[in-house]
Amino acid sequence: MSVGFSYVDIVGDKVHLRPTQATDASVAYRLVKNGAVVSNLAWDGPTSKEELLNTYRQWEEETKSGEKYHFAIEHSEQHGLIGCIDIRFPSHPLQADIGYWLGEPFWNRGYMTDAVRLVCHFSFKYLDTARVSATVFAGNIGSRRALEKNDFSLDGTLRCHVYKHGKWMDGWFFSLLRTEWEPNRGKFVPRHEVVVTREGE
Repeated sequence: MSVGFSYVDIVGDKVHLRPTQATDASVAYRLVKNGAVVSNLAWDGPTSKEELLNTYRQWEEETKSGEKYHFAIEHSEQHGLIGCIDIRFPSHPLQADIGYWLGEPFWNRGYMTDAVRLVCHFSFKYLDTARVSATVFAGNIGSRRALEKNDFSLDGTLRCHVYKHGKWMDGWFFSLLRTEWEPNRGKFVPRHEVVVTREGE
């Protein structure tokens, strides 16, 4: 059953996760309209600022209702969006699939590794998921490292997974099971968290 949240604030060693807001759209647009960023996404990026603003408005409602969860990634010690990480449920409500992107100026600093760690904590603790999975383009070593550092296993390669820019792209499918997370759950605990469900309002 979906769980809606009225407030989520999770702080790790390097990043801070909070629900995305419509006001994040302008900063996100500047960061994601970058060929290096978009080349690693199944999505081709927004066609306009207005399109992204409307998307972020929709995301606010999806997070509140529990249909999907969309989080802004910020520095742990200061405000300002540097990327996004999402949780969706394409196959089953207890199978979480995550997708993410980070602005190019913030690559190779461990930010996404920390964001993945925190979103796994959120998924297993508050959504009672049985599995968290992620699919990244084959060859995307940065994303692969972020997942493997959080105990994800490579289950296999999805051949011709995404059609992008006129060619088929293979995907690496990674997963982390609740039974694998449980013995090491202390590794995933944030430095600070306040999470309030809508039922608790």
